[in-house]
Formats: sequence, C-alpha cells, structure tokens
Amino acid sequence: MKKKGNLKEISAKVSHYLMTLLLPAVLIILWQTGSKFRLINPSIMPSPQRILHAFITNIRNGLIQEHLAASLSRVGIGFLSGVVAGVIIGFITGIYKTLGNLINGLLNFMRSIPTVGLIPLFILWFGIGEESKIIVIAVSTFWSVLVNTQQGLSGTDKKLIEVAQMLEKDKRTVLFKIILPSSFPAIISGIRLGLSAAWKAVVAAEMIASIRGIGYMISYARELSQPDVLFAGLIIIGIIGLLLDFVLIKIQKKIIKWV
Repeated sequence: MKKKGNLKEISAKVSHYLMTLLLPAVLIILWQTGSKFRLINPSIMPSPQRILHAFITNIRNGLIQEHLAASLSRVGIGFLSGVVAGVIIGFITGIYKTLGNLINGLLNFMRSIPTVGLIPLFILWFGIGEESKIIVIAVSTFWSVLVNTQQGLSGTDKKLIEVAQMLEKDKRTVLFKIILPSSFPAIISGIRLGLSAAWKAVVAAEMIASIRGIGYMISYARELSQPDVLFAGLIIIGIIGLLLDFVLIKIQKKIIKWV
C-alpha cells in the first residue's frame, strides 16, 4: 500500500511538472517556426536557436559567469541587509504600538516611492560603486519584510495571549512562545517577496550604473544591437528568479513544520 501511495505521489508530481512545461514548450516551438518562415523580424525577436547559441557562446567565454557572479554577490549582501533591517524594525513597530503609530506614516510615505526612482539619488550620495547598488537592493527587500513582519505580529491570536496572561506567563515567554511562532509564516512570505524585489532591483541598478552584472549585460547588448544576447540575459534573470523562489519555498515549508 505504501509503495502504491509513493508511486501515485511521484506520478502526480511528474504530471504537474509536465503540465507546467507544456505551455512554454508550445510557445518556443511556435516562436522557432515563425522565425524559420520569416514571420518574425529577427532584429527584434531572434529565434530560440539563435538565443541558445548566444547563451552557449557567452558561457564558453565566461561572460555570463562573470556577470552572474557580480549580480548574485550584490543581491546576497543587499538582501540580507534588507531582511535584518525589515525584521528588526517590523518587530519594534509591531510590538510597541505607540512607536509604530508615530513612524508608520513616514514609513508608508517612503514605501510609496518606487525604489528605481531612488537610484539616481543613491548614486549622487554614494557614487556609482557597489554601495549604491547594495543599498538599492536592501531598500527593495526591506519594505516587503517590514510590512509582512508587522502583519504577522498583528495577526497573532489575541485569545492565546490572553490565556498566557491568565497563566501569568512573562512577556519574554509570550513573545518567543506565542507571538514569534505565529508570525513566522508571514515573515517568511515577506522574505520571499523581498528576494524577488531584490533580484529585480539589482538588474535595474546595473542597467543605470555598472560595468558588471546581468543588468549591464542586457543594457550593453541593447547598445550593440545584439537582441540574442539581450534575450539570453532576460532568460537568465527568469531562471535564477525561479530557482531562488523555489529554494525559499522549500525553506518556508521546513520552517513552518518546525514551528
């Protein structure tokens, strides 16, 4: 019975992945067919075969690895900085309601400003080096983590807190045994959204001021009229974004089970 259950589970997963890949596969076939019969302008939309060739060529000469390593290192530092700041400020403003009411208006005002719009300001303040790009990534990450942390704390079941108070539990026990575990799912969701925002932010920052990174690779390909390299860069962004999100989903499931 157990083997049959495992086989059914494996079959369901395989079917799920096949269905997920079906539409992209059909679109690629149509795209390649349209390119072959000159139904698509190759100077605007290069064929999948040409994009694959550009991808392989840039892998062999090491350009993709160099640009990807630069982008990932920036994302790593900026993302972690944004997560730490978002969780800390989210907890402080979520637990201390008076302080939260005092500064939430300012935070909401700042959150409404697109991070991309702040890139010129950060370049003016911190130059075109790594600092400005890392700060852009950190700010992009910060807002999702902050908002979800605050929502997680405010969503804690009030009855559980009341029961803990009736049992005369101290504030530290209430915080670490009730409030923190119940807010974990929301915090992890905020971190997941923050990672997506960080990955988008690094590409935008690299397009404006950089000499390395996937964003620079895309911008430079546009200047040289190399749409195949440009599309290869966009595909890399999508693939890495999916992989990062997949890893975070797995971590989220493990943490929620543990909590």
